[in-house]
Amino acid sequence: MPRYRLLIVDDEPRMTQVLGILGERWGYEVRTASDADQALRELQEFPAEIVLTDLKMPGMSGEALLNQVRARHPETPVIMMTAYATVKSAVDAMRNGAFDYIMKPFENEELRLTLDRAAEYARLKQDNAYMRRELGLRYRVDNIVGESEGIHDVLRLIERVAPTRATVLITGESGTGKELVAKAIHFRSARATGPYVRVNCAALVETLLESELFGHEKGAFTGAMRTHRGKFEEADGGTIFLDEIAETSNNFQAKLLRVLQEGVITRVGGNANIRVDVRVIAATNRNLEEFVQQGKFREDLFFRLNVVPVHIPSLKERPSDIPILAEHFLKEAMEEHDLPPKRLSEDAVELLKRHRWPGNVRELENAIERAMILSPDKVITADDLWLQNDQRHSSGSHRRQTEGESSPGDVHIPLSILERPLGNFLDEMAKLRVLHALDRTEWRKQEAADLLGIDRATLYRQMKKFGITGS
Repeated sequence: MPRYRLLIVDDEPRMTQVLGILGERWGYEVRTASDADQALRELQEFPAEIVLTDLKMPGMSGEALLNQVRARHPETPVIMMTAYATVKSAVDAMRNGAFDYIMKPFENEELRLTLDRAAEYARLKQDNAYMRRELGLRYRVDNIVGESEGIHDVLRLIERVAPTRATVLITGESGTGKELVAKAIHFRSARATGPYVRVNCAALVETLLESELFGHEKGAFTGAMRTHRGKFEEADGGTIFLDEIAETSNNFQAKLLRVLQEGVITRVGGNANIRVDVRVIAATNRNLEEFVQQGKFREDLFFRLNVVPVHIPSLKERPSDIPILAEHFLKEAMEEHDLPPKRLSEDAVELLKRHRWPGNVRELENAIERAMILSPDKVITADDLWLQNDQRHSSGSHRRQTEGESSPGDVHIPLSILERPLGNFLDEMAKLRVLHALDRTEWRKQEAADLLGIDRATLYRQMKKFGITGS
Protein backbone atom coordinates (compact mmCIF):
# COMPACT_ATOMS: atom_id res chain seq x y z
CA MET A 1 0.00 0.00 0.00
CA PRO A 2 1.37 3.48 -0.82
CA ARG A 3 2.18 5.76 2.12
CA TYR A 4 -1.02 7.78 2.50
CA ARG A 5 -1.26 10.93 4.61
CA LEU A 6 -3.49 10.65 7.69
CA LEU A 7 -4.67 13.64 9.76
CA ILE A 8 -5.90 12.76 13.28
CA VAL A 9 -8.09 15.30 15.10
CA ASP A 10 -8.94 14.92 18.79
CA ASP A 11 -8.88 17.28 21.79
CA GLU A 12 -7.43 14.55 24.06
CA PRO A 13 -3.60 14.64 23.71
CA ARG A 14 -3.20 11.06 24.91
CA MET A 15 -5.61 9.81 22.24
CA THR A 16 -3.89 11.65 19.39
CA GLN A 17 -0.51 10.39 20.59
CA VAL A 18 -1.61 6.73 20.67
CA LEU A 19 -3.45 6.98 17.33
CA GLY A 20 -0.43 8.68 15.77
CA ILE A 21 1.88 5.85 16.87
CA LEU A 22 -0.53 3.24 15.48
CA GLY A 23 -0.92 5.12 12.20
CA GLU A 24 2.85 5.31 11.71
CA ARG A 25 3.19 1.62 12.56
CA TRP A 26 0.58 0.78 9.90
CA GLY A 27 2.43 2.71 7.21
CA TYR A 28 0.66 6.07 7.22
CA GLU A 29 2.31 9.49 7.25
CA VAL A 30 0.63 11.07 10.27
CA ARG A 31 -0.09 14.56 11.57
CA THR A 32 -2.30 15.45 14.49
CA ALA A 33 -4.48 18.40 15.49
CA SER A 34 -6.11 19.22 18.81
CA ASP A 35 -9.16 20.96 17.34
CA ALA A 36 -11.00 21.55 14.06
CA ASP A 37 -9.49 24.98 13.42
CA GLN A 38 -5.97 23.59 13.67
CA ALA A 39 -7.00 20.68 11.44
CA LEU A 40 -8.12 23.04 8.67
CA ARG A 41 -4.80 24.91 8.91
CA GLU A 42 -2.88 21.62 8.74
CA LEU A 43 -4.80 20.55 5.63
CA GLN A 44 -3.53 23.61 3.77
CA GLU A 45 0.07 22.36 3.90
CA PHE A 46 -0.58 18.67 4.58
CA PRO A 47 -3.16 17.48 2.00
CA ALA A 48 -4.19 14.33 3.86
CA GLU A 49 -5.84 11.52 1.91
CA ILE A 50 -7.72 10.50 5.11
CA VAL A 51 -9.09 12.50 8.05
CA LEU A 52 -9.86 10.72 11.35
CA THR A 53 -11.69 13.05 13.72
CA ASP A 54 -13.52 12.94 17.01
CA LEU A 55 -17.17 13.94 16.77
CA LYS A 56 -17.47 15.95 20.00
CA MET A 57 -14.80 18.63 20.51
CA PRO A 58 -14.69 22.11 22.06
CA GLY A 59 -15.30 24.88 19.56
CA MET A 60 -16.00 23.61 16.08
CA SER A 61 -17.49 20.12 16.25
CA GLY A 62 -16.39 17.14 14.20
CA GLU A 63 -19.58 17.45 12.18
CA ALA A 64 -18.78 21.07 11.33
CA LEU A 65 -15.22 20.00 10.40
CA LEU A 66 -16.71 17.34 8.11
CA ASN A 67 -18.70 20.02 6.28
CA GLN A 68 -15.57 22.16 5.87
CA VAL A 69 -13.49 19.24 4.57
CA ARG A 70 -16.27 18.23 2.18
CA ALA A 71 -16.42 21.78 0.82
CA ARG A 72 -12.64 22.23 0.44
CA HIS A 73 -11.46 18.66 -0.21
CA PRO A 74 -14.51 16.74 -1.52
CA GLU A 75 -12.51 13.61 -2.40
CA THR A 76 -11.04 13.15 1.11
CA PRO A 77 -12.73 10.42 3.20
CA VAL A 78 -13.55 11.51 6.76
CA ILE A 79 -13.92 8.91 9.53
CA MET A 80 -15.79 9.96 12.67
CA MET A 81 -14.84 8.68 16.17
CA THR A 82 -17.73 8.71 18.60
CA ALA A 83 -18.85 7.47 22.00
CA TYR A 84 -21.92 5.26 22.31
CA ALA A 85 -24.13 8.18 23.37
CA THR A 86 -23.50 10.04 20.09
CA VAL A 87 -23.88 7.17 17.60
CA LYS A 88 -26.99 8.82 16.14
CA SER A 89 -24.94 11.96 15.43
CA ALA A 90 -22.32 9.83 13.70
CA VAL A 91 -24.98 8.19 11.52
CA ASP A 92 -26.31 11.65 10.65
CA ALA A 93 -22.75 12.67 9.74
CA MET A 94 -22.52 9.71 7.36
CA ARG A 95 -25.68 10.90 5.66
CA ASN A 96 -23.89 14.24 5.21
CA GLY A 97 -20.91 12.59 3.57
CA ALA A 98 -18.72 10.98 6.24
CA PHE A 99 -16.92 7.86 4.99
CA ASP A 100 -17.54 5.81 8.14
CA TYR A 101 -17.66 6.02 11.94
CA ILE A 102 -15.96 4.00 14.66
CA MET A 103 -17.22 3.78 18.26
CA LYS A 104 -14.98 4.38 21.25
CA PRO A 105 -13.47 2.35 22.80
CA PHE A 106 -12.42 0.36 19.73
CA GLU A 107 -10.02 -2.47 19.01
CA ASN A 108 -6.83 -1.60 17.17
CA GLU A 109 -7.62 -4.07 14.39
CA GLU A 110 -11.07 -2.54 13.90
CA LEU A 111 -9.48 0.88 13.44
CA ARG A 112 -6.84 -0.50 11.11
CA LEU A 113 -9.45 -2.14 8.85
CA THR A 114 -11.47 1.09 8.74
CA LEU A 115 -8.38 3.12 7.80
CA ASP A 116 -7.38 0.57 5.16
CA ARG A 117 -10.84 0.77 3.59
CA ALA A 118 -10.56 4.55 3.52
CA ALA A 119 -7.10 4.27 1.95
CA GLU A 120 -8.48 1.94 -0.74
CA TYR A 121 -11.28 4.43 -1.37
CA ALA A 122 -8.69 7.22 -1.72
CA ARG A 123 -6.65 5.07 -4.12
CA LEU A 124 -9.70 4.39 -6.28
CA LYS A 125 -10.50 8.11 -6.33
CA GLN A 126 -6.93 8.87 -7.45
CA ASP A 127 -7.06 6.18 -10.13
CA ASN A 128 -10.42 7.51 -11.27
CA ALA A 129 -9.06 11.06 -11.49
CA TYR A 130 -6.07 9.78 -13.50
CA MET A 131 -8.33 7.89 -15.87
CA ARG A 132 -10.49 10.97 -16.32
CA ARG A 133 -7.42 13.04 -17.15
CA GLU A 134 -6.37 10.41 -19.69
CA LEU A 135 -9.89 10.33 -21.07
CA GLY A 136 -9.77 14.09 -21.26
CA LEU A 137 -6.81 13.83 -23.64
CA ARG A 138 -8.96 11.74 -25.95
CA TYR A 139 -11.68 14.37 -25.96
CA ARG A 140 -9.55 17.50 -26.07
CA VAL A 141 -10.54 20.03 -28.70
CA ASP A 142 -7.80 19.12 -31.18
CA ASN A 143 -9.52 15.74 -31.54
CA ILE A 144 -12.43 17.57 -33.16
CA VAL A 145 -11.02 17.32 -36.66
CA GLY A 146 -11.52 19.92 -39.39
CA GLU A 147 -10.19 23.11 -40.93
CA SER A 148 -13.46 24.67 -42.10
CA GLU A 149 -14.66 27.97 -40.66
CA GLY A 150 -17.73 26.25 -39.20
CA ILE A 151 -15.59 23.88 -37.13
CA HIS A 152 -13.27 26.71 -36.06
CA ASP A 153 -16.36 28.55 -34.77
CA VAL A 154 -17.29 25.46 -32.72
CA LEU A 155 -13.77 25.17 -31.31
CA ARG A 156 -13.71 28.84 -30.32
CA LEU A 157 -17.04 28.44 -28.50
CA ILE A 158 -15.75 25.37 -26.63
CA GLU A 159 -12.69 27.29 -25.45
CA ARG A 160 -14.83 30.17 -24.19
CA VAL A 161 -17.65 28.24 -22.52
CA ALA A 162 -15.74 25.28 -21.03
CA PRO A 163 -14.23 27.16 -18.03
CA THR A 164 -17.63 28.59 -17.05
CA ARG A 165 -20.64 27.01 -15.34
CA ALA A 166 -22.99 27.98 -18.17
CA THR A 167 -25.62 25.60 -19.51
CA VAL A 168 -24.96 24.66 -23.15
CA LEU A 169 -27.36 23.61 -25.91
CA ILE A 170 -25.70 21.71 -28.77
CA THR A 171 -27.62 21.42 -32.04
CA GLY A 172 -26.85 19.68 -35.31
CA GLU A 173 -27.92 16.80 -37.52
CA SER A 174 -27.54 13.20 -36.38
CA GLY A 175 -23.96 12.00 -36.58
CA THR A 176 -22.29 15.41 -36.50
CA GLY A 177 -20.50 14.74 -33.21
CA LYS A 178 -22.63 16.46 -30.57
CA GLU A 179 -21.44 14.22 -27.75
CA LEU A 180 -17.81 14.72 -28.77
CA VAL A 181 -18.35 18.46 -28.27
CA ALA A 182 -20.10 17.85 -24.93
CA LYS A 183 -17.17 15.77 -23.69
CA ALA A 184 -14.67 18.34 -24.91
CA ILE A 185 -16.50 21.00 -22.87
CA HIS A 186 -16.57 18.79 -19.78
CA PHE A 187 -12.93 17.73 -19.94
CA ARG A 188 -11.73 21.31 -20.46
CA SER A 189 -13.70 22.56 -17.46
CA ALA A 190 -12.93 22.70 -13.76
CA ARG A 191 -15.21 19.65 -13.48
CA ALA A 192 -12.91 17.45 -15.58
CA THR A 193 -12.10 15.11 -12.68
CA GLY A 194 -15.79 14.88 -11.75
CA PRO A 195 -18.28 12.49 -13.33
CA TYR A 196 -19.54 12.80 -16.90
CA VAL A 197 -22.98 11.18 -17.20
CA ARG A 198 -24.83 10.70 -20.49
CA VAL A 199 -28.59 10.13 -20.77
CA ASN A 200 -30.43 9.42 -24.03
CA CYS A 201 -33.79 11.04 -23.31
CA ALA A 202 -35.43 9.45 -26.37
CA ALA A 203 -34.61 5.91 -25.24
CA LEU A 204 -36.88 5.93 -22.16
CA VAL A 205 -40.59 6.50 -21.61
CA GLU A 206 -41.48 9.44 -19.37
CA THR A 207 -41.89 7.52 -16.09
CA LEU A 208 -38.65 5.61 -16.55
CA LEU A 209 -36.84 8.78 -17.60
CA GLU A 210 -37.86 10.52 -14.34
CA SER A 211 -36.67 7.56 -12.29
CA GLU A 212 -33.43 7.36 -14.28
CA LEU A 213 -32.63 11.05 -13.89
CA PHE A 214 -34.06 11.89 -10.46
CA GLY A 215 -33.95 8.46 -8.79
CA HIS A 216 -36.73 6.80 -6.79
CA GLU A 217 -37.46 5.69 -3.26
CA LYS A 218 -38.06 2.09 -2.27
CA GLY A 219 -41.70 1.20 -2.91
CA ALA A 220 -42.31 4.23 -5.15
CA PHE A 221 -43.84 1.94 -7.78
CA THR A 222 -44.22 -1.74 -8.54
CA GLY A 223 -40.77 -3.28 -8.81
CA ALA A 224 -39.02 -0.53 -6.85
CA MET A 225 -37.40 -2.95 -4.40
CA ARG A 226 -34.76 -0.51 -3.20
CA THR A 227 -33.86 3.17 -3.24
CA HIS A 228 -32.25 4.21 -6.51
CA ARG A 229 -29.90 7.19 -6.98
CA GLY A 230 -30.64 9.00 -10.22
CA LYS A 231 -28.24 10.28 -12.85
CA PHE A 232 -28.30 13.80 -11.41
CA GLU A 233 -27.01 12.48 -8.09
CA GLU A 234 -24.38 10.40 -9.92
CA ALA A 235 -23.29 13.52 -11.81
CA ASP A 236 -22.92 15.64 -8.66
CA GLY A 237 -19.76 17.74 -9.02
CA GLY A 238 -19.58 16.98 -12.74
CA THR A 239 -21.58 17.22 -15.96
CA ILE A 240 -24.77 15.58 -17.21
CA PHE A 241 -25.32 15.34 -20.97
CA LEU A 242 -29.00 15.18 -21.92
CA ASP A 243 -29.09 13.91 -25.48
CA GLU A 244 -32.28 14.08 -27.60
CA ILE A 245 -33.78 16.63 -25.18
CA ALA A 246 -36.53 17.55 -27.67
CA GLU A 247 -38.11 14.10 -27.31
CA THR A 248 -39.25 14.71 -23.70
CA SER A 249 -42.78 15.51 -22.49
CA ASN A 250 -43.97 18.86 -21.16
CA ASN A 251 -44.49 17.29 -17.74
CA PHE A 252 -40.91 16.10 -17.58
CA GLN A 253 -39.65 19.44 -18.94
CA ALA A 254 -41.32 21.22 -16.00
CA LYS A 255 -39.42 19.03 -13.53
CA LEU A 256 -36.14 19.54 -15.37
CA LEU A 257 -36.72 23.30 -15.31
CA ARG A 258 -36.97 23.18 -11.51
CA VAL A 259 -33.59 21.43 -11.31
CA LEU A 260 -31.99 24.12 -13.46
CA GLN A 261 -33.59 26.92 -11.46
CA GLU A 262 -33.14 25.62 -7.91
CA GLY A 263 -30.36 23.03 -8.12
CA VAL A 264 -32.43 20.40 -6.29
CA ILE A 265 -34.05 17.12 -7.30
CA THR A 266 -36.78 15.05 -5.66
CA ARG A 267 -36.73 11.30 -6.11
CA VAL A 268 -39.86 9.64 -7.49
CA GLY A 269 -41.98 8.66 -4.49
CA GLY A 270 -40.00 10.90 -2.14
CA ASN A 271 -40.49 14.29 -0.52
CA ALA A 272 -36.95 15.35 0.40
CA ASN A 273 -35.15 17.92 -1.71
CA ILE A 274 -31.67 16.73 -2.61
CA ARG A 275 -29.23 19.45 -3.62
CA VAL A 276 -27.03 18.67 -6.62
CA ASP A 277 -24.17 20.58 -8.22
CA VAL A 278 -24.38 19.57 -11.86
CA ARG A 279 -23.59 21.32 -15.11
CA VAL A 280 -26.19 20.56 -17.78
CA ILE A 281 -25.32 20.16 -21.46
CA ALA A 282 -28.27 19.30 -23.71
CA ALA A 283 -28.35 18.30 -27.36
CA THR A 284 -30.90 17.84 -30.11
CA ASN A 285 -31.13 17.39 -33.87
CA ARG A 286 -34.48 19.21 -33.87
CA ASN A 287 -35.27 22.89 -34.29
CA LEU A 288 -36.26 23.73 -30.71
CA GLU A 289 -37.50 27.20 -31.61
CA GLU A 290 -40.05 25.60 -33.95
CA PHE A 291 -40.96 23.10 -31.24
CA VAL A 292 -41.60 26.01 -28.86
CA GLN A 293 -43.91 27.68 -31.40
CA GLN A 294 -45.76 24.37 -31.88
CA GLY A 295 -46.19 23.90 -28.12
CA LYS A 296 -44.00 20.79 -28.08
CA PHE A 297 -41.29 22.31 -25.90
CA ARG A 298 -41.53 24.72 -22.97
CA GLU A 299 -40.31 28.19 -23.82
CA ASP A 300 -38.95 28.84 -20.31
CA LEU A 301 -36.91 25.61 -20.43
CA PHE A 302 -35.61 26.48 -23.90
CA PHE A 303 -34.24 29.79 -22.60
CA ARG A 304 -32.70 28.03 -19.58
CA LEU A 305 -30.93 25.52 -21.81
CA ASN A 306 -29.99 27.90 -24.60
CA VAL A 307 -27.63 30.04 -22.51
CA VAL A 308 -24.74 29.21 -24.85
CA PRO A 309 -25.88 27.68 -28.15
CA VAL A 310 -23.34 25.60 -30.10
CA HIS A 311 -24.36 24.55 -33.61
CA ILE A 312 -22.32 21.85 -35.37
CA PRO A 313 -22.45 22.13 -39.17
CA SER A 314 -23.35 19.04 -41.18
CA LEU A 315 -20.70 17.32 -43.28
CA LYS A 316 -22.24 18.55 -46.54
CA GLU A 317 -21.78 22.11 -45.23
CA ARG A 318 -18.02 21.54 -44.82
CA PRO A 319 -16.83 19.32 -47.70
CA SER A 320 -13.26 20.59 -47.30
CA ASP A 321 -13.08 18.68 -44.00
CA ILE A 322 -13.96 15.31 -45.56
CA PRO A 323 -10.43 14.32 -46.71
CA ILE A 324 -8.99 15.41 -43.33
CA LEU A 325 -11.56 13.38 -41.43
CA ALA A 326 -11.08 10.38 -43.72
CA GLU A 327 -7.33 10.31 -43.05
CA HIS A 328 -8.02 10.61 -39.33
CA PHE A 329 -10.42 7.65 -39.41
CA LEU A 330 -7.98 5.60 -41.52
CA LYS A 331 -5.37 5.96 -38.79
CA GLU A 332 -7.85 5.11 -36.05
CA ALA A 333 -9.06 1.97 -37.88
CA MET A 334 -5.50 0.86 -38.53
CA GLU A 335 -4.65 1.07 -34.82
CA GLU A 336 -7.96 -0.45 -33.68
CA HIS A 337 -7.77 -3.52 -35.95
CA ASP A 338 -3.98 -4.07 -36.17
CA LEU A 339 -4.01 -3.45 -39.92
CA PRO A 340 -1.15 -2.27 -42.16
CA PRO A 341 -1.19 1.39 -43.28
CA LYS A 342 -3.42 2.24 -46.24
CA ARG A 343 -4.18 5.39 -48.16
CA LEU A 344 -7.07 6.73 -50.20
CA SER A 345 -6.80 7.04 -53.96
CA GLU A 346 -7.78 10.29 -55.68
CA ASP A 347 -10.98 8.76 -57.05
CA ALA A 348 -11.91 7.58 -53.53
CA VAL A 349 -11.40 11.09 -52.13
CA GLU A 350 -13.50 12.60 -54.93
CA LEU A 351 -16.28 10.11 -54.28
CA LEU A 352 -16.24 10.94 -50.57
CA LYS A 353 -16.47 14.67 -51.35
CA ARG A 354 -19.42 14.14 -53.73
CA HIS A 355 -21.45 11.97 -51.35
CA ARG A 356 -24.34 13.67 -49.48
CA TRP A 357 -23.52 12.07 -46.07
CA PRO A 358 -26.98 11.84 -44.51
CA GLY A 359 -25.31 10.19 -41.50
CA ASN A 360 -22.61 12.87 -41.34
CA VAL A 361 -19.31 12.19 -39.55
CA ARG A 362 -20.55 8.92 -38.04
CA GLU A 363 -21.41 7.58 -41.50
CA LEU A 364 -18.01 8.66 -42.86
CA GLU A 365 -16.22 6.96 -39.97
CA ASN A 366 -18.13 3.73 -40.60
CA ALA A 367 -17.43 3.84 -44.33
CA ILE A 368 -13.70 4.33 -43.80
CA GLU A 369 -13.47 1.62 -41.15
CA ARG A 370 -15.33 -0.79 -43.43
CA ALA A 371 -13.03 -0.02 -46.38
CA MET A 372 -9.92 -0.27 -44.20
CA ILE A 373 -10.90 -3.79 -43.15
CA LEU A 374 -12.17 -5.11 -46.47
CA SER A 375 -9.85 -3.54 -49.04
CA PRO A 376 -7.18 -6.09 -50.04
CA ASP A 377 -4.73 -3.47 -51.29
CA LYS A 378 -2.60 -0.73 -49.77
CA VAL A 379 -4.58 1.85 -51.71
CA ILE A 380 -8.33 2.19 -51.06
CA THR A 381 -10.12 3.04 -54.29
CA ALA A 382 -13.64 4.28 -54.96
CA ASP A 383 -14.66 0.67 -55.65
CA ASP A 384 -13.74 -0.27 -52.08
CA LEU A 385 -16.20 2.24 -50.61
CA TRP A 386 -19.73 1.14 -49.83
CA LEU A 387 -21.80 4.27 -49.26
CA GLN A 388 -25.46 4.62 -48.33
CA ASN A 389 -27.75 5.19 -51.36
CA ASP A 390 -24.74 4.78 -53.67
CA GLN A 391 -26.04 3.84 -57.14
CA ARG A 392 -22.72 2.34 -58.15
CA HIS A 393 -23.57 -0.83 -56.22
CA SER A 394 -27.29 -1.05 -57.02
CA SER A 395 -26.76 -4.27 -58.98
CA GLY A 396 -25.82 -5.95 -55.72
CA SER A 397 -22.25 -6.84 -56.61
CA HIS A 398 -18.86 -5.25 -56.52
CA ARG A 399 -17.34 -4.11 -59.84
CA ARG A 400 -14.50 -6.56 -59.49
CA GLN A 401 -17.02 -9.39 -59.15
CA THR A 402 -18.95 -8.22 -62.22
CA GLU A 403 -15.85 -8.00 -64.35
CA GLY A 404 -14.49 -11.26 -63.01
CA GLU A 405 -11.35 -9.62 -61.62
CA SER A 406 -9.82 -10.89 -58.41
CA SER A 407 -6.76 -10.38 -56.31
CA PRO A 408 -5.39 -12.96 -53.85
CA GLY A 409 -6.73 -11.08 -50.83
CA ASP A 410 -10.20 -10.29 -52.24
CA VAL A 411 -13.27 -11.23 -50.23
CA HIS A 412 -16.46 -10.71 -52.24
CA ILE A 413 -19.48 -9.64 -50.20
CA PRO A 414 -23.12 -9.54 -51.30
CA LEU A 415 -24.65 -6.12 -50.77
CA SER A 416 -27.42 -7.58 -48.58
CA ILE A 417 -24.94 -8.23 -45.77
CA LEU A 418 -24.52 -4.48 -45.34
CA GLU A 419 -28.00 -4.38 -43.81
CA ARG A 420 -26.66 -6.05 -40.66
CA PRO A 421 -25.63 -3.97 -37.60
CA LEU A 422 -22.30 -2.30 -38.34
CA GLY A 423 -20.38 -3.80 -35.41
CA ASN A 424 -21.44 -7.36 -36.31
CA PHE A 425 -20.81 -6.71 -39.97
CA LEU A 426 -17.24 -5.48 -39.43
CA ASP A 427 -16.35 -8.38 -37.15
CA GLU A 428 -17.82 -10.91 -39.55
CA MET A 429 -16.02 -9.40 -42.52
CA ALA A 430 -12.69 -9.20 -40.72
CA LYS A 431 -13.04 -12.83 -39.67
CA LEU A 432 -14.04 -13.83 -43.22
CA ARG A 433 -10.99 -12.07 -44.63
CA VAL A 434 -8.63 -13.92 -42.25
CA LEU A 435 -10.28 -17.27 -43.02
CA HIS A 436 -10.06 -16.56 -46.74
CA ALA A 437 -6.31 -15.91 -46.48
CA LEU A 438 -5.78 -19.06 -44.39
CA ASP A 439 -7.74 -21.17 -46.86
CA ARG A 440 -5.79 -19.83 -49.85
CA THR A 441 -2.47 -20.61 -48.16
CA GLU A 442 -3.63 -24.00 -46.80
CA TRP A 443 -3.31 -22.61 -43.26
CA ARG A 444 0.36 -21.72 -43.56
CA LYS A 445 0.36 -18.87 -41.05
CA GLN A 446 3.32 -16.86 -42.36
CA GLU A 447 2.02 -16.96 -45.95
CA ALA A 448 -1.46 -15.97 -44.76
CA ALA A 449 -0.01 -13.06 -42.78
CA ASP A 450 1.97 -11.94 -45.86
CA LEU A 451 -1.17 -12.14 -47.99
CA LEU A 452 -3.03 -9.96 -45.48
CA GLY A 453 -0.14 -7.51 -45.21
CA ILE A 454 0.34 -8.06 -41.48
CA ASP A 455 2.95 -9.80 -39.33
CA ARG A 456 2.52 -13.29 -37.88
CA ALA A 457 1.91 -12.03 -34.31
CA THR A 458 -0.93 -9.80 -35.53
CA LEU A 459 -2.45 -12.74 -37.42
CA TYR A 460 -2.43 -14.84 -34.24
CA ARG A 461 -4.10 -11.99 -32.30
CA GLN A 462 -6.83 -11.74 -34.92
CA MET A 463 -7.34 -15.52 -34.96
CA LYS A 464 -7.69 -15.50 -31.18
CA LYS A 465 -10.08 -12.51 -31.31
CA PHE A 466 -12.37 -14.23 -33.83
CA GLY A 467 -12.11 -17.70 -32.29
CA ILE A 468 -10.40 -19.19 -35.33
CA THR A 469 -8.73 -22.51 -34.59
CA GLY A 470 -7.23 -25.04 -36.95
CA SER A 471 -4.08 -26.63 -38.22
